[in-house]
Amino acid sequence: MRILYNFQILNVVFNKQLLSSIVIILLLSCQLFAQGNGTINGHITDESTGEALIRVNVLISGTTIGAAADLDGNYTITKVPAGTYTLVFSLISYQTITRSDVVVTADQTVQLDVELSVEVIELGSVTVYAASRKDEKITETPTAVTVIGLDEIKLKSNSIDVPKLLESQPGVDLVQSGVDDYNLNTRGFNSSVTRRVLVIIDGRDLGAAFLGQQEWGAISFPLEDVSNVEFVRGPGSALYGTNAFNGVLSITTLSPQQALGTKIKLSGGELDMFRIDIRNAGLLGAGFSYKINVGYLQSKNWNENRVIRPFEYLGLSSSFEDTTVEKRSIVDGSLKRKYGSARLDYQFANGSLITAEGGISILENNVLTTGIGRLNVLEGSRPWGKLSYSSENLYISAWGQARTTPDSNPIYSLSSGGILLENSTLYQIEAQYNYSFFQEKLRFIVGGSQKIGHVDMKETAMVGIRDYTITGGYAQLEYKPINQLKFVVTGRVDRTTYEEARFSPRVAAVWSFLPNHTLRVSFNKAFLYPSISEYFLRVVAGGVDLSSLGINAPGEQTSIFAMGNTELVPERIEGYEVGYKGIFLDNKLFITLDGYYNKVNDFITDLLQGVNPEFPFNGAPAGLSEVVKEQLPGLTILPDGETAIVVSYTNAGRVNERGLEFSFNYYLTDEFLLSGNWSYFDFEVKEQQEGDKLLPNNPKHKFGYSIRYTNPNGFDIELSGRSVQSFDWAAGVFAGRIPEYHLFNLSAGYQISQRYRVGLTVTNLFDRQAYQIFGGSIVGRQLIASITVTL
Repeated sequence: MRILYNFQILNVVFNKQLLSSIVIILLLSCQLFAQGNGTINGHITDESTGEALIRVNVLISGTTIGAAADLDGNYTITKVPAGTYTLVFSLISYQTITRSDVVVTADQTVQLDVELSVEVIELGSVTVYAASRKDEKITETPTAVTVIGLDEIKLKSNSIDVPKLLESQPGVDLVQSGVDDYNLNTRGFNSSVTRRVLVIIDGRDLGAAFLGQQEWGAISFPLEDVSNVEFVRGPGSALYGTNAFNGVLSITTLSPQQALGTKIKLSGGELDMFRIDIRNAGLLGAGFSYKINVGYLQSKNWNENRVIRPFEYLGLSSSFEDTTVEKRSIVDGSLKRKYGSARLDYQFANGSLITAEGGISILENNVLTTGIGRLNVLEGSRPWGKLSYSSENLYISAWGQARTTPDSNPIYSLSSGGILLENSTLYQIEAQYNYSFFQEKLRFIVGGSQKIGHVDMKETAMVGIRDYTITGGYAQLEYKPINQLKFVVTGRVDRTTYEEARFSPRVAAVWSFLPNHTLRVSFNKAFLYPSISEYFLRVVAGGVDLSSLGINAPGEQTSIFAMGNTELVPERIEGYEVGYKGIFLDNKLFITLDGYYNKVNDFITDLLQGVNPEFPFNGAPAGLSEVVKEQLPGLTILPDGETAIVVSYTNAGRVNERGLEFSFNYYLTDEFLLSGNWSYFDFEVKEQQEGDKLLPNNPKHKFGYSIRYTNPNGFDIELSGRSVQSFDWAAGVFAGRIPEYHLFNLSAGYQISQRYRVGLTVTNLFDRQAYQIFGGSIVGRQLIASITVTL
């Protein structure tokens, strides 16, 4: 009842704001008919070069009337009622300017030419949203956060997916197994199907309903459509709920008004890679604007077949030698991705915004590395849709997405030869309200969400259909007794169909002891619900010949089943953090230092034998029970009478984690930026399940570094790299050691004119043959060149 009451309050506020906006429009319409109309036109140029600027958005402040500059830099606004106005001129990468006291006379034309200057973002003025669900300076956030801005995204936009933007950043645990197969984590305990970092795109969860994992192929737009990326490191359940266990990755896309015009990009390169992206965005008038994206990608991959020995690298084996050899070959052909999206905005005169958008991504012939072996995804479709309303104080959204696998193009388990089919959906409604008092000294945020999931694996990986809900509500209070000191208290309660309510608190203090120098301390709790797969999985993971023990007949095999465990409880983490952010040398040097100590409990293990009480040890020949149980504790007799080996999940383990993350960004000159970071991670296992290898799957030390040159005449280039210390890996059937590796990337671009840009990206520049995830593929070099035309 309390949550329903809060939503009723939000609904009343929303209706009042909507009514006031309608009144403004009606009054403006009356003014339009009561007076004569005039015209405003002009020419817009770059202040430093004098070049005409195209697709500049021009808006009459407080109205829905506006226009966009054409390919010659000219704009015209017609049917403007006589009066005095303020005009706002905005263009991505340029400073937004206003011109006040523009007098429009009936039946007359006003000439207003303007010059825009390139936006120079000072280190201390960078703002973030995801850390506190509100805009704040990066130096004042209560968490560790990394921001990737528009200029860096544009430079590296030839990269296929978002994770490549982050691989050299502090605290990032990124492993790649294929052109389109990444696992992104932070601060330890990565996995082959990781879900400890919540990934959201404009507020929409990217995770899948069955496994809950990040699925980068589900993104239905290119990197050019991303305006900002924020990576919040550390437990985040207090604001975001489950899956924000180790952090939150928030991706924001360009609005239609930020992407005006038509853009066509052609890319090609190594691995027979070809890509085309087309985007069109425009103003429809009366406050409406739109954006449409379509694209196609194809590329060969680095995956090798494993149907016969030897394999790609030494030590590639599993708990059962017979399961190392896969029963199916990877289907011939390239990885393909077809995608598209559309967005329609309506902006009220007071700045409030209604957005309706949707899209689809269709992925073909991908190979994913998982805990039960590699999967060959012949085809997977991810449609989605979203409707939202946002204003200065209120945000409401509803979104839905699905994942479907056609019967004719299933997912193949390469280790067992079996097929997997999926038909799942996720829906979520969410609302948030914020308000401030006492001249911004006191601010509160309150919000709630409900997620509804439906999973149908068509009896291929799970018995029956599973429907579930996750309902949550949160509140945050921020108090600034003085301008230099801020306290933040946050709390969230979540409940799901399969678990009781969980409370996630956060308490933080941020002290600006000097201008542009802050210290912070925080305490967080977070949790991670078991996935539907971990609860209800039932799939054949392979087979092994046990005829020497008399368990199966010669020439036959005993099946290995991967089973879920309905007795699982959520993983829990309790985190303590301190951090420092500082700006030195007249805004040329930005330094961050973050330290953390975490207590993690109730780890959900990888697949193990003999841990699921639903399948007790049974089936050994008479007189051999003790010998067999020691070697095969998962041997059991299934309800249908079949003797099999069952591997399953359980909760076990207590681990203490500790780490440091240091980074700097130093402008050697206005053109050269030098960046570097060092991440340290260590852990202590306090308790673990017998037979489980409780490993963090990330190195003790890793380094990231880059140097970037930006020329005002349109040329920019960056050399970046990362060095990763050797470490042990254990995830499901794959366990081994990852050798030390050093990888370098090169990105370059040249803006020939406003209409033409060429780009070049080389990942793994020196073709260092390395595998980053045990059981995954050896990742080589990929060179991609591109040309972009803006119309």
